[in-house]
Amino acid sequence: MKKFNLLKTTGFFTAVLLLSFSFMSCYSVFSGGTGGQIVDAESSSNPKAGIANVEVYAYTNATDRNNDYKKWKEGTVFVPHADYYGHTTSGANGGFTISKLVWKSMVPEFGKDADFTEIYLLFYHENYGLTKGSTVITSDSATDTVYAELTKVRKETAISLNFVDVSADSTTGETVYVEISVPQTTATITDAAPKVYKGNITGSGVVTVSYPRWLNETDRKNGIENKPEVTVTYYQNADVITWKGCYNGDSENDDYAFRVNSEGKTVVTKKIGGSSYGATFYGKRTRFSVPEFNGQWGTANGVTLSLYRSTDGGSTYSVFCGSTETFAQNIGTAGTQKNGAFAGLGGGLYWFDSSYTDKITSGFYKITDGSASVEKAVDSNRTTVTIQKS
Repeated sequence: MKKFNLLKTTGFFTAVLLLSFSFMSCYSVFSGGTGGQIVDAESSSNPKAGIANVEVYAYTNATDRNNDYKKWKEGTVFVPHADYYGHTTSGANGGFTISKLVWKSMVPEFGKDADFTEIYLLFYHENYGLTKGSTVITSDSATDTVYAELTKVRKETAISLNFVDVSADSTTGETVYVEISVPQTTATITDAAPKVYKGNITGSGVVTVSYPRWLNETDRKNGIENKPEVTVTYYQNADVITWKGCYNGDSENDDYAFRVNSEGKTVVTKKIGGSSYGATFYGKRTRFSVPEFNGQWGTANGVTLSLYRSTDGGSTYSVFCGSTETFAQNIGTAGTQKNGAFAGLGGGLYWFDSSYTDKITSGFYKITDGSASVEKAVDSNRTTVTIQKS
C-alpha cells in the first residue's frame, strides 16, 4: 500500500491556501473626480441654457444604478435605495463637480500607480424627471467630461392674477388669500394629489405652477402638451371680512351678486397653458364707511343734531351714528359768519352689506334735531355729504 507523507501534503495545501489569500487580497485603491455640464435639451440659446438644482448621483456599480432607476416612479421625488458613492447639486449655470470617488481594482490598467473606471450617473430634477448617464474617470484627477442634455417632463406656467373691484372697475387695494389647485394626474399617474399653491395677494400677483407636460405617451410623441384646468379659490383670511368675490355682470341674473360658497369663498376654474397665462378675478366691498355730513341747519347755533342709519332700506332708523351742534362759521377774512353750520357728523364708523347685487349699494341716513329731520340715501362709495336745510 502506498504511503503519503502527511507533513509534505499538509505543507503543500498550506502553501496553496496562502497563495490564494495573497491573490484575493492583492487589490489597489484609487480615487478620482468627475464633473461637467447639465443643460436643457430644448434650449434655443448657444450654448444651451444650464439647469440649476439638478441632483447628481454617482455609482461605481451599473446594477445598483439601474435598480434605483427602475424603482423610481414618474411624478414622485427620487430617493436612492442602493449605495451610491457620490452626490452633488448643479449650480446656477448647470455645472457640477464630484471631487472624490473611490474604487478598488484587482488588475489596474496602469499597474499599482494608476487606473481608470466607468462611473454610472443619475440626474434628477422635479421638472426633468430621472435620467441615466455615465462617464469614465482617471485616478488622481478630476475628469470634467460629463455633458448631459435633459428634456422637461413637467411644464411651468406663470399665472398673472389680477383682482378687480367692480365698483371702480380697477385693481383692488384689498388683500385676498389665494389657493391654486393644479391637477398632477396622467394616464400612468392616476393617484397623484393636486399640487396646491397658497399665498396672500394684494391687487395683483404672479404664481408659477407646475404640472405634467404630457397626459399620455401618444401626446408626448405628437408634441401635444397638457393644458390643465386649475381651480382658483380666493377669499379674505381675516377676522373682519371687508371684500368678497362676485360676478362681473355674468351671473344667472346678469348682475354683480356675490359669488361665494357656504364658507364665504369664491371658487373659479381656469384652463391654463403656455409659459404664461393671465386671469382676472372680481370682487366688491362688504364694509362701508359712514360718510361725513356737513352743511347748514337753519340759522340757529347750538342746536344738537343726531345722525341715524337704517338697516331696512329706510323704513326705520335705529343705528345711532353720532351727534354734533350747529355753530357760527367764519367765512373769508371780512368777519362774515354763517350761522347754523355743522361739520363732521358721522364719519369713522362702518357698516356691512353682503347681499347687494349691483356694483355698489346705498346707505340710508336721517339727521334730526328732535323735531325736524332730513332723510337721505347715499351711495356707498361716497365719503362726504352736504346737507342744506333752511
